[in-house]
Amino acid sequence: MSESPEDFVRLTDQSLNDIEEMVGTGVSVRPLYSTLYYAVFYSVKAILLDRGFTPKTHRGTASQFYQEIYSKEDIFQKEEAILIQRLQEKRDMADYELEINFDRKDFEKDYSKAKKVIEKIKSEI
Repeated sequence: MSESPEDFVRLTDQSLNDIEEMVGTGVSVRPLYSTLYYAVFYSVKAILLDRGFTPKTHRGTASQFYQEIYSKEDIFQKEEAILIQRLQEKRDMADYELEINFDRKDFEKDYSKAKKVIEKIKSEI
């Protein structure tokens, strides 16, 4: 079965819907960051697939987005291009560390930035 950009856009939208449902429950930032990371990851996979790239790893996806999309297409600002890497770091901390150095306010800022990047990606596919 081949993957399509549309498949990953659907996963992106599903992740964003999951976040909206979780936010209303008062869940901690740990699962919120994990789901937010995946929302951005899926959208980045979508644009890479749209451009003919098929990265195999999470790190490769972020790296290829930076090298092939950010560096060559003049669509994204640097802060937007590295958002996936920052969110991956926070997701890793949320998933594996006992103590984290971010809170709900940090999440809300990152969520706002991520939604803008996702919309920009979707408009380019």
